[in-house]
Amino acid sequence: MSALSNMSLRDAIFGLRATRIFQDKPIPDAVLGEVLEAATMACSSGNTQPWEFIVVTDPAIKAAIKTEMVDAFSVIDQERAQTEKQLTDSSGRSVTGRAAVDNLEKTPAIVVICWNPERGIRMKGEYKTNADGSLTETREIPGGRGVSLFQSAQNLMLAARAHGVGSLFTTFFFLKKNEIREILGIPPHIFMECAIFLGYADEKLGKPKRIPVQNISHLNRWGTPVNYSVE
Repeated sequence: MSALSNMSLRDAIFGLRATRIFQDKPIPDAVLGEVLEAATMACSSGNTQPWEFIVVTDPAIKAAIKTEMVDAFSVIDQERAQTEKQLTDSSGRSVTGRAAVDNLEKTPAIVVICWNPERGIRMKGEYKTNADGSLTETREIPGGRGVSLFQSAQNLMLAARAHGVGSLFTTFFFLKKNEIREILGIPPHIFMECAIFLGYADEKLGKPKRIPVQNISHLNRWGTPVNYSVE
């Protein structure tokens, strides 16, 4: 990291929280530039580096996105499988994307991450081209297109955290995929995969709820507990 940041990697990892409400305060260009560069340093399948980043800071574009997402959440809120308790953290705040959508106009930057097949295709015949220029998968990709992009997204969020910038990883733009693609001018052959909200937190972030490592880890074979001590 540059001299702009002095946070340790451990502190960045253990302090990373999903932030949904941000201050209406711009992120310096130097910080945005560094977190994007950190995203490009991720590993990728076959070193294809298939990512493309659309950095949304324009108020008019954010307003157009918000309009679509408010409409989408009016439906999705009725279909959740988790209980209200499961969707509330220790500080009493909601952990759904609803809060992020309701406050979207204050989010300083939204990074939409796309997969570019011009660099991402690994095997012959993985896709066929449709009449509108879009692509359709013809074979299953192990791990999916996100196998490279999600590593890039995590790099981006950790780098942002090191600068005191909060983040929210989300895929809820897919609720209005066609509309968001049109707003952002994404070409037909480019796949929109995820988005990261970035900004300075304007909400109380409670202690994270995490399943203990020993409850989800297995040694050599399924069902054999892992009991590593952590100092």
